Order: sequence, then structure tokens, then C-alpha cells
Amino acid sequence: MHGVLSGYPLFAALIVIAQSFFGSLPIDGIRCDTAEGAVEHVHAHLQLFARGRQVEIPAGVGMPADRGCLYWLHTHAPDGIIHIESPVRRTFTLGAFFDIWGEGLNARHAGPLEAARGRQLRVTVDGALWHGDPRAIPLRDHEEIVIQAGPPFARPRPAAWSNL
Repeated sequence: MHGVLSGYPLFAALIVIAQSFFGSLPIDGIRCDTAEGAVEHVHAHLQLFARGRQVEIPAGVGMPADRGCLYWLHTHAPDGIIHIESPVRRTFTLGAFFDIWGEGLNARHAGPLEAARGRQLRVTVDGALWHGDPRAIPLRDHEEIVIQAGPPFARPRPAAWSNL
């Protein structure tokens, strides 16, 4: 067993070196390419609220500056618009976006949000309460996704779709 574990640091170093030469490794089957894909091009809007206060989703999620690539799911601005620009047509999920962001997502946690003890986050999709796993929410064009840790709960603002 010791021989197997002793090779782990070398294996990890090789992965880092490979990423620096070949770009970032895929996350949930989503590649980090040098250009935006053109087969599927949609936008979803995500808003996060902690006890009534909006939590910013940062610009540049899915756009690692040190790699010179962008994942098919990414953000350009801190406006909550998730850009899906893919070379393949498939269903992308909110869970995949959070994985690319490097943040956790489940019924009690969504990135920096955490539900109160014994409670769950309030998740709505186009104004309707979502009862399933938030990771499974499909990202569809002009869809409004709101995740809140409350109370109090905020009144979400619609996206500025005319800017896209």
C-alpha cells in the first residue's frame, strides 16, 4: 500500500503540468476551450440571497485567467447571467455550473449561502418553487433561478435580457 501512496504526489504534479500545457481538465464533461461554442447558445439568470441581501455571483466564473480558455458554462459580468456557449447540444444543469464555479450546491448550501439549522434553501425556477435537488435544475434560455437562505426573503429582480 505504501508504494501506491508514495506515487500520488508525482501523479498530482503530472496533472498540474498537463493542465498548464493542454488547458483545464473537463468538469462534468464540460471542456475549457479557447473559443466559445456556437451549437448551443443560451443564457440563464441566477440570483442568490442571504437573509434578504443579494449575494454577487462573480464575473469570470468558468474563465480561468491562467489557462486562456473558457468553460461552456461561464459568467462575463457579476450580474448572475450564466452564459451557455457550447459546441454540443445537451442539457446543462445548475449543478454543473456550481462545479465549474468550485462551490457546493445542495438543499442546504449554495456556494456562500447556508440554510438555518433544520431548514432548507428556498429555490424557485421562473417563480415556481423547486422541490427536487437543486443540482438537477436544467439551465434553459431566459430562465430565472433564485436561491434564498432566509427569512427574510427578498423580491428578486428580473434579468436585463435586452443587454444580451
